[in-house]
Formats: sequence, structure tokens, C-alpha cells
Amino acid sequence: MAGIYETIRQISQRHEAAVSVAVRNVANARELSVDADLVISSASLIKVPMLVEAMRRVREGSLSSEEPFVLSDLQRVKGSGVMRYLHEGATLTLQDLLTLMIIVSDNTATNMLVDILGIDSVNSTMQGMGYSRTRLQRKMYDWQMIDRGLDNLCTAGEMADLLARIGRREALGEAWDGKMLDILYHQQDCDKLGLFLPQGVKLANKTGSREGILHDCGIITSGDLSYSIAVLTKDAPSRGEAIMAIAEISRAIYDWQVQ
Repeated sequence: MAGIYETIRQISQRHEAAVSVAVRNVANARELSVDADLVISSASLIKVPMLVEAMRRVREGSLSSEEPFVLSDLQRVKGSGVMRYLHEGATLTLQDLLTLMIIVSDNTATNMLVDILGIDSVNSTMQGMGYSRTRLQRKMYDWQMIDRGLDNLCTAGEMADLLARIGRREALGEAWDGKMLDILYHQQDCDKLGLFLPQGVKLANKTGSREGILHDCGIITSGDLSYSIAVLTKDAPSRGEAIMAIAEISRAIYDWQVQ
């Protein structure tokens, strides 16, 4: 066990990035934590708890995955995604919004979902699942809220634990967790946790980034081995150094799991 901790420390030092890491068992995997309770700005990782809350509401019948929502010019927001380039009046279902929020980290879709779900509902569900440090407190690109000290927050430990529960079909139940996994498996940004993983290894993940911060969390599966992993970084000297830190830590943990 000491070897993997030293490897993570060396990678962190080499890339001059502060890291927090959590690995949780889904099937036949070992677990570890490195500063996993450190609370940090979540960036777009907060979209995973939002996905959980939306799917919970669909399960309970207060929302429908086929319910339509119409894009207005006032809802457009900068940053990642494609919806801000669509014409006003474009109609997308709840399922469309969730898919775009996760697989291309669409900020306009996310902000529409914040309005649909409600901040308090997302936080209440996370609290009910035992995640007291994970907090949705603002929309995407709401810098005024950040200036007021209200940011979206998470820890590596809580993100890895939430994903492990989804992977084990223990978050919302077999069918609903399966639907969330299907979206996560269609992620378009796989060049962090997945950069150095061997061919054939499956990754279902969600990334997050803003100035000085770069994260990735996901479920890695190879044969009968499956584990969740969250690698959160801050203060790296460049985006490239942060990417390499996440990628190298991910591969080191994979090698440790299969040795």
C-alpha cells in the first residue's frame, strides 16, 4: 500500500499540482484516500449530483425524461457546450439536457437544469445520501456568486463514493443507475483519467475545470475489476501539467489494482 501513496506523491510533486484522490470499490477493487476530505471548488463535477437528483425525480414521477424545455436567449451562458449556439426556441427533452450536461459539460443545459431541479433539492438529496460537503450554490459562470463566497463544492471522497454507489446500482436502483451510467459512458472528454489506460478498459466519467482547477472522476472497469476514482487538482502551473498529473495517477492506480 505504501508504494502507491509514494507514487501519487511523486507525481504530484513532479507536476507541481496539489492533488486529492479517492478510489472506492465497485467490484473486486482496493480502496485508497489521499486528502480525500479536502473541500474544493467542484467546477463541473457538480453536474454528477445534478444528474442523480434529476434521475431521482424521474424515478418518482415528478419529472419525465421526455418532458420538453425551450431554449431562450436569456438562458445562454459562456463556456463549454453547444446549446449556446442553437437558435432561440430550440426544444430539448429533459433527457437531452442531462446528456448534454454530462457528455459535453454544456453550461447552458446545466443552468436550465438548475432552474428545473432547484438548488435546495439537489443539496437535500446529497445530504440525504450522506454527502455533507458536496454543495450546489450557484449556476455556471455566475461570478457574482463566487465573489460573494458562494461556489459549488465537493471532495474527492464524496464524488468517488457517489460514483461507486451508482456503479454498484445502489444509488437509485438498478434501472436508474443504469441510465446514469449509460450517459456517463458517452462522455466526450476522456483524455485525463483515460489518457494512459490500456485499450479495452471502460471509462464512465465527468470532468471539471476552471482557472487553477482541473478534475476528473469516473468508474473504471476491466473484466471483473471495477472501481470509482476521483482525482482533483489545483494550483498546477499549467493545464497540461494538471492533465498529466491526473492521467499518470489514474494509470498508477490501475496498475496497482491489477498487480
